[in-house]
Amino acid sequence: MRELWSSIIPGFSFSWSQAMVERSAPLPMSIDMRIRPCFEDGLESLTASKLLLTCPRIRTLRLSGDRVDILSILDHLCSQSPLEVLDLWVLASTSDDIDLPVALFGGNAPHFRHLKFETFARIRAPGWLLAGVTHFTTGAIFSVRELLGALQAMPQLEVLCIVENFNLWTDPPDRVPPQRATLPRLSLLSFRDIMPNGLVNLSSRIDAPPTLRRHIFWQMGKISNWDERARTLTAMQALVPGDSALGVNDGGLRVARMGGYEGGSFELWSRTFSESASTVAREDALFLLHVEWAHGAPDPRSVDGLTAYPSPSFLLASLCVHLRTAHIEDLTIAPETTIEGASAAGERATDAPDTPDAAAQWQALLAALPSVKTLRLHRGNLACVSVLRALSASAEPLFPHLQRVFVVHSVVHSVAPARRDSVCVSGAGAGSSVASRKFVQANVGAELVEAVSGRSGLEVVLAGCEVDEEALDALQKRAQVYIGHERVYV
Repeated sequence: MRELWSSIIPGFSFSWSQAMVERSAPLPMSIDMRIRPCFEDGLESLTASKLLLTCPRIRTLRLSGDRVDILSILDHLCSQSPLEVLDLWVLASTSDDIDLPVALFGGNAPHFRHLKFETFARIRAPGWLLAGVTHFTTGAIFSVRELLGALQAMPQLEVLCIVENFNLWTDPPDRVPPQRATLPRLSLLSFRDIMPNGLVNLSSRIDAPPTLRRHIFWQMGKISNWDERARTLTAMQALVPGDSALGVNDGGLRVARMGGYEGGSFELWSRTFSESASTVAREDALFLLHVEWAHGAPDPRSVDGLTAYPSPSFLLASLCVHLRTAHIEDLTIAPETTIEGASAAGERATDAPDTPDAAAQWQALLAALPSVKTLRLHRGNLACVSVLRALSASAEPLFPHLQRVFVVHSVVHSVAPARRDSVCVSGAGAGSSVASRKFVQANVGAELVEAVSGRSGLEVVLAGCEVDEEALDALQKRAQVYIGHERVYV
């Protein structure tokens, strides 16, 4: 099977790499090459690396190494190439400049479309190579002026991803503002780990179609001063699309999705260009913010050394206030990827009641989403229980416009009031089930019944749930209940 030999990754010796080239013929090849001596699994011989790259079938090439060795390899590639993707990961300081050879590929790479710079070093590519690029990813330290100049040389650009560039700030007042970049084909502008002021500054200087999608991805660890960080989000409001027409009221953010109690991710997105936002339109949203939270670390000041810092979920209410989330209509509470409420040994655990502070934080978060019409609870976890408790316990009505509640792959059992805080293990055999399936599921039955009480016309959809007759009967007295397979509704 030639396909098995068509991708060379780090760790192979030169002789094995040669064998792979022979055995993959005549298929296109993808080569990920680490060049001596900075990698333990790299090719030690630079000459061997150059010989490997004489294969005329290479379509994707990723080179990792120091500046001198990378340039030595690229200088060797001086004949016409069918290459489509070039990815450079350079070990270099931010002060190093790397100019790609003008004669790279003999000035002729007719199929070249994807260019990626995984480095902080300043890399410059010849204009002829940029002219056909459709996908450009860079972590290089460009100023706004330099980056816009490079983008102007990419008239075919469709996807631009800027990664960890902290140099995209407003130009000093004594300098002439940089030129604008006109990118008539640009469809996606993606930012990863860039603060709001920088991305707004760059985005405002790119002339692109009104269908341009702006997607932002952040990773955040423990934050000591969230209020200071949250205030900078105000600048991001300029990137959220407005209404598509006068009186339509479909602008702003429409969908939210968050992880479980201990952390995870939080997403907000807007409508698409062609239709209102929905859970199936995430990739086509005109604006998307994805925040990846780090789990709380042990607090050294605690008595037992095991108490975690407050859940990142408790910071979301502040984030929502700064991003104007008043029109979000669809909210999903998704499970964590880690085991919730269970030890690695598969012991049965208990879900302690929300503390007063935690309950208040949940209510503050839900109060920041007053327009929610559809609530989706996935694989009953502790966050799902907390949300339902907040809905039923709040003095002020939360989600006054709620129409439908989806409960997906959860335990919905009737329990006595004294056992409301127990955790039900999904499946038969508590210990073996947790050990094999790697999660326990909180019983959301009592909380769900209380949350839907007093809401006229509410629909409850139980998709792929484990539900008993007593809980089902209690729900049917308070709402219109539908039962179906998970795939039918999600």
